[in-house]
Amino acid sequence: MRWGRVEVTAGALLLWAILYYLDNGFTVPLVMAACALHELGHYAAIRLLGGEVSLLRLSCVGAELRLSARCPLGPLKELAAALAGPAVNLGMALLCAGRGEGWYCFAGIHLALGCFNLLPVAPLDGGRALACVLTLAGRGDCAQPVMRVLSLALCGGLLAGATVLWQAGQSNLTLLCLSGWLLQGALPGKTT
Repeated sequence: MRWGRVEVTAGALLLWAILYYLDNGFTVPLVMAACALHELGHYAAIRLLGGEVSLLRLSCVGAELRLSARCPLGPLKELAAALAGPAVNLGMALLCAGRGEGWYCFAGIHLALGCFNLLPVAPLDGGRALACVLTLAGRGDCAQPVMRVLSLALCGGLLAGATVLWQAGQSNLTLLCLSGWLLQGALPGKTT
């Protein structure tokens, strides 16, 4: 489905419905709010830096902001835009943790989302930021190979951790699915 510059995939709608059905508490709305604030951080930074968003695509694996080719951002501005989403999450984690016991869950969600997105893995904000840093350092030619090696190593570690937890009886389907998704994006033949 598409409304103007916003596209929502069928997979996203299905995942949201399943998660809402399985949610015993109020966790899914808190996660959705944290994700929305994360994307708003990116959007605000892009607009403040002179960029323009041509599409917001929501899928079952997250949100993607596509920049307009009419208003490209250079590596330094792209670095700032990539770090803006995790910065909002980490700031909100600090703000919410200081508000008392009822806010700890929201603070934890923000902290997890911000830290996860800072991993230097190709499709995540940390991967984009590292590619920008390498470009700024004059090493843009090696950005893709470095990102591929880092992505494979980190995804392999996450997958190994999920497997160890599974064997220990502490199965974590979310970690297993996320590590598998990140790993498929890092495999040779994929673009980053």
